[in-house]
Amino acid sequence: MIIKIAKIFPLIISILIFFSNYLKSQENTLIFNEQFNDNKNNWDIHKIPESELNLSNEKYHMKGKMLGRAITSIIEMHNTEYEDYRISTELTKLSGIDDNGLGLIWGCNDENNEYEFVISGNGQFKVIEWKNGINKDLIAWTFNSNINKWDNATNSLKIEKQGKLIRFYINDNYVAMIPSVELQGNKIGFVINETMEVAFNYLVFENIKPENTSQEQTNQVSITSANFNGYYNNLNFGESTVLKVTLKNTSNFQATDLALIINNENIISYLEFNPITMIEEIASNGNAIISIAVSAAEEAENGIHDFQLILVNGKNEILDSETVSLKTVSRASYYSGNDYEYSNQNSSHKHNNQQNQNSVQGCTKGCSYATLGALLAVFLLIME
Repeated sequence: MIIKIAKIFPLIISILIFFSNYLKSQENTLIFNEQFNDNKNNWDIHKIPESELNLSNEKYHMKGKMLGRAITSIIEMHNTEYEDYRISTELTKLSGIDDNGLGLIWGCNDENNEYEFVISGNGQFKVIEWKNGINKDLIAWTFNSNINKWDNATNSLKIEKQGKLIRFYINDNYVAMIPSVELQGNKIGFVINETMEVAFNYLVFENIKPENTSQEQTNQVSITSANFNGYYNNLNFGESTVLKVTLKNTSNFQATDLALIINNENIISYLEFNPITMIEEIASNGNAIISIAVSAAEEAENGIHDFQLILVNGKNEILDSETVSLKTVSRASYYSGNDYEYSNQNSSHKHNNQQNQNSVQGCTKGCSYATLGALLAVFLLIME
């Protein structure tokens, strides 16, 4: 027995070495890891009337002092492959306006030719393409409850490109995707807009291994149920509820990169909810339960609001849709006991004579909930 083990031992070692080398070849490759311990990467440092940039306490600080002006800071990375990659950062908004963007720049040649992934202090995000000084929204301003809001809030941002898709994450939550874009350069960095001060905690770029599982996008996914907590679907002023949606994948393949979009054409400023929820995958013949928080502000008015749910796959195909209604009750009606007719059995309803004064709140530079058309455009894939 000892002789047999001795003879086979070199073979075992050879196999282990082979698989070890194979696994190493599949690992992610760290290309750039900026922790701001020093300024060896030559970040811009200055103090001028328009802005201040400096390194302090192992953070990179950017301060804008002028309305209507964006401040960018970028550096060039050499010997970088953009086949599949991940870019991540963590930032803290220290002070300033809440209705414009702060975040990442990537695929940059110069400040007029770049891509931006930004959030706002009031809880929205956006993806922008700049070409020859002309900007285009790849994803319009969209509210997301995973964003930590207001001053002194810290958020992490991540961009992950694999194959034909670029996915976007906020605080490790998958929030959106776009078709892969042709990058305009190999510079990365940061952007802040107008009068705000932001501290960036790190910036990491890595090449990532290809996905080793077969990704199937199927059209055999449907909405099997959708309802709010509470039998009558009532939401009082200043309160929150949860919209629960159950999805069913009836195919023998996993479904990937789906989006559940809430289309409320008459945007209500006093209702807060995520208009888009990304579903990374649903197992074959499996279910997924999606929970979407809906909050009513203190100034909520009486109203009945139809939420049209639209399930979309990565080929820009609408797989299913469902409509569910929510009734909001104002402070005055709640305390006076006045009400209006509402039937939950078939989502039919009668509005009272009061007209809702709808308004769009958000970024002064066009920051609002993305329209249905803009959201659907996010999922258009370039198919070979």
